[in-house]
Amino acid sequence: MPQNNSNVVGQDYIDIEYYEAVYPIRVSIYETFNPGSVIRIWAQGSDQWFQLWSGPPQIVRPVSRIFSPPLKMCYTKIKMIRLEFNHSLLDYYTELDAVLLIGTSELVFPKDQTYKCLTDLLMSTIPICNEDIHNLTANCQFAHMDIDNLKNTLHEHCVIYKSNILENFQLSKLIPQLEQFYYYVPTLKEGYNSMQQFLLKEYSKFIEDIQFSSDESKKLPCGNFSVLPIEVIQRILKYLDLKSLCYMSRVNRYFNNLAQDPLLFTSLNLKPYWNIIDKRLFEFLTPRYKYLRKLDLSWSCRFSNIEIVKFINTCGSFLTHLRLRCSRNITDIVVLEISRTCKNLKELDLGGCSVSDRGLLYLANLQFLERLDLYRNYVTTFTLCEIVRSNPRLRYLLIANIQGEVDIGNVSEELRRHCPNLESVDFWKAHVFTSRYLIELSECKNLREVNFGWCGYTTGDGESFRYFLSSCQYLEKIFLPCFRGLTDRDLKALASCKYLKQLDLVGALSLTADTCHTFFMRCPELEMIDLSYCDNISDHFIEQWRQMYPRVAIKKTKH
Repeated sequence: MPQNNSNVVGQDYIDIEYYEAVYPIRVSIYETFNPGSVIRIWAQGSDQWFQLWSGPPQIVRPVSRIFSPPLKMCYTKIKMIRLEFNHSLLDYYTELDAVLLIGTSELVFPKDQTYKCLTDLLMSTIPICNEDIHNLTANCQFAHMDIDNLKNTLHEHCVIYKSNILENFQLSKLIPQLEQFYYYVPTLKEGYNSMQQFLLKEYSKFIEDIQFSSDESKKLPCGNFSVLPIEVIQRILKYLDLKSLCYMSRVNRYFNNLAQDPLLFTSLNLKPYWNIIDKRLFEFLTPRYKYLRKLDLSWSCRFSNIEIVKFINTCGSFLTHLRLRCSRNITDIVVLEISRTCKNLKELDLGGCSVSDRGLLYLANLQFLERLDLYRNYVTTFTLCEIVRSNPRLRYLLIANIQGEVDIGNVSEELRRHCPNLESVDFWKAHVFTSRYLIELSECKNLREVNFGWCGYTTGDGESFRYFLSSCQYLEKIFLPCFRGLTDRDLKALASCKYLKQLDLVGALSLTADTCHTFFMRCPELEMIDLSYCDNISDHFIEQWRQMYPRVAIKKTKH
């Protein structure tokens, strides 16, 4: 169900926890490098996530700025925020220096009802001097002067509510509906008089309108929709997202039956709903998951491991693709249930989950994995080798930034022996990298993508590197940022990869301009090359190549 994605898809996030909980007024993001990728700001309070701000990615000048978008009113204290990113409009990586959270210890409202919250009041005091109205950098030394001024006149412009007064309100659902007007709720006498006026003057007309609407609905219970062939209806409903199907099921019994068709739920992306997925949603959706094949629960955090185990046991037998990336409460017991129930699994993403080496060993019970992502998990050499032996169809193995001491040489040997269709390996930040790894991987003739970036320690000569490139003729993407031990002669062998599309050579200190030029001439499919921090490649050559080879995106940061 890819239509579940919003117009702007979150690609990444960071969580930031502060020492003291406050009612948020402002979040200032110090974007020092390639700003514009923040699309949402979330706050966690009372075990729930609230959206404080959302907006599209921006195209702004590549200069440092303080980004402080207007926040929605938050009625609970928070000390954890989440920044969500979309990098689609960026030319290069973004970089943050700090994230400042400004708030109050007590809930504060403007006295003037024309302002919904303190953010609106503060914005009315800031003169708009440029198009980027949320950028405070132009006056960075006075960035928060509006807040300082408000502190001096707080009692004149605002109403402060003590925590003990708010306790009863925060237990109800009234505040989010009334927003800042809840403290203007009329007295009991005023409410009684208003109800009397309604009963005397408006009630009869209200009943007539209801009866008229009811009569009309009896004539056409489903309009002309019910006369359509069921195949046409199913085709239409496949374009609806999950929220729309839920709304549809509440119209009447006929629409409810249509919205529960299991064929509408063969592929489900719940990542956009990460902040609301809980036990109730699982219970609501379980009857609809008879034919579920693909499920994405990435970033989810509000269900327990017992609840996800129960869900997988009920609905996971036909799953072929399961993504649980950065989902909390994905523990050993969950992986055990996956290994028992999801026997047809082809893709499994456990990147950033809290699974131990013992839990990951359960994956050796699976036999049909084609893609496995264990990013930032703790895993040993033995466990990885067992998984590889059991899954000969493996084509994509991502073990970037793994926490255990893994002998990549042994893993590469098992990949060579058991996975003839291997297309992609990600060994980013492997602790040790030797020539043996390259020799073993040289037998994987179908490799399309390799990531050897930021390896802690590299040994061996360039001959094994050149042999690897000559053996793997179908390589399309090669990532070698800060890969040490290669000479300019070794790097020149990259030009033999005639299908090369993407090349990352960040920090290649030995690379010369002559060798780099051969990549443009001998790699006709080249689309992107990163030459940042290559000391021997001057800006003069970069500009010259950009004019000569406009088809290639040449990256070289000036940071």
